[in-house]
Amino acid sequence: MLRTRSRSPGRSSRSAKPHAGKGAPELLEKPKYLSKAIAKALDTLDAVRSSPEPVSLHELTAQMGIAKSSLFRILYTLEAASYLERDGQGRYRMPPAFRSAAPSHSHTLVRLALPHMRELNRECRETVSLAMRFDNHIEVVATIESPQLIRMGNTVGRILPPHASSLGKAITAFQPEEMREALIRSYGLHCFTDQTVVDELELRRELEIVRTRGFSTDVEESALEGCCFGAPIRGAGNRVTSAISLSMPKMRLQDEEHRKRLIDMIVRAAQGVSGDLLKPAAADGIRQHLRAATLA
Repeated sequence: MLRTRSRSPGRSSRSAKPHAGKGAPELLEKPKYLSKAIAKALDTLDAVRSSPEPVSLHELTAQMGIAKSSLFRILYTLEAASYLERDGQGRYRMPPAFRSAAPSHSHTLVRLALPHMRELNRECRETVSLAMRFDNHIEVVATIESPQLIRMGNTVGRILPPHASSLGKAITAFQPEEMREALIRSYGLHCFTDQTVVDELELRRELEIVRTRGFSTDVEESALEGCCFGAPIRGAGNRVTSAISLSMPKMRLQDEEHRKRLIDMIVRAAQGVSGDLLKPAAADGIRQHLRAATLA
């Protein structure tokens, strides 16, 4: 979506320093009282919750850096206590009640991706967006808009076309065939412009090209005068459930060299997020203190 920024006078603000009163918990100040076993269990729950798909013992072992035997005992206990369940292939996932009540697994992705998004936004001065697959649709979960007056915009919560947006194609192309068809069938092959691909065979060829070269494009396919480049983000097991994109007005795309440079930047940003996703999960708040205690 092409947008024009309206200028408004800035306002100064003063932020108060956080103050911990008498009622502030003393737990975080006394790591010697923290339980290493609970810390590992919480991290395990967070790793399973953060995955959009069920995960195996082998994948969790590689992701968390915990001995396989120790992790199995944690998983066994969590399953016995009904905090986890296993699917038909023996992979672990959150039970339905916890999936609906737990915070979205997109939170971890957004937290890890934002530094890369900000850097890309500073370098290119164009809009940077992050999207993720949820069940049968692809949704924008974070966006940093261009500071320029005329820019491409995006909105958190927007459902993306899997066939006509760079983010949608970057995710859809790397799904198993059954999931690809479900995403396309759920959204439909709607025509947005004369450049939108609505033929199924042509779309299959386009997605194959995306898989081969490792990035996607949207040149006036979802919006007139818009130009977007996307790249897949790979998580555990090399699975792709999210992507990052760079969007700009077509008039600012200079030449082929400029195009290649932008594509290289978006691919490197996606690789950076992928690398961070594969590191042992670093939780916020109390989990961060719990992890520090386990390393002490």
